[in-house]
Amino acid sequence: MTDLRFAIRQLLKSPAFTLLAVITLALGIGMNTAIFSLINDLFLKGLPFEKPDQLVILQAEAKERNLEQLPMSVPRFWHYRDGQTVFSSFGADSGMGYILTGQGDPVQLNGANTTANYFDTLGIHPIMGRNFLAEEEMKADVALVSQNFWRKHLNSDPQAIGRSITLNGVATTIVGVLPPLPISWFGRDPDIFTVKPFQLPGLTQERLMRGVSFLRVVGRLKPGVTADQAQAMAAYLYHPPSLFGP
Repeated sequence: MTDLRFAIRQLLKSPAFTLLAVITLALGIGMNTAIFSLINDLFLKGLPFEKPDQLVILQAEAKERNLEQLPMSVPRFWHYRDGQTVFSSFGADSGMGYILTGQGDPVQLNGANTTANYFDTLGIHPIMGRNFLAEEEMKADVALVSQNFWRKHLNSDPQAIGRSITLNGVATTIVGVLPPLPISWFGRDPDIFTVKPFQLPGLTQERLMRGVSFLRVVGRLKPGVTADQAQAMAAYLYHPPSLFGP
């Protein structure tokens, strides 16, 4: 107790130093907590997806430029999706920024554009509402929102499903509220997901069809199919055998 009283008196004699020490400790504890949360999410806890061992990420490559692990273009995604036989579900997403208006000051939000089957492919089910429907892809102005968005911007409204919000100037209907999402897959603070995956702001459809690569692709293997079989299938679709020789 004597040592403690002495330490307090010394700190009170130098308030500037004390404030700096407290701020430094707070920052250090906060950074360590954030780093541990990320490491726990990445390496210890694992991805909270349904049967994650069945999920396979498919990436493109450009051998002529010595580039690997590239995102896919829309035409290549369609080629693999329509030609494959080893996946029960085949989806894609790409990062997207949104501006929420109509609720006070504009708010910048993070999220993604996804194929309609994307969350079903991962095995993520909303805590309210539903996932996207196949007929909504590229046609409907609908959104899935995070649980954090639901709490922060919708005041945990139990009637949130069916509400309209304005995203990037477009009236968009909320169809589902997602559970907490892993940082290792979605990044920090993903709030909004829409279902127009085959468009990219600032690029015409003609330019996209020439092969701009921006899609992250994931497939769920059919029961009994191995990752090696999926890799062989991908290689076959990329370089199919010629009818006139090997």
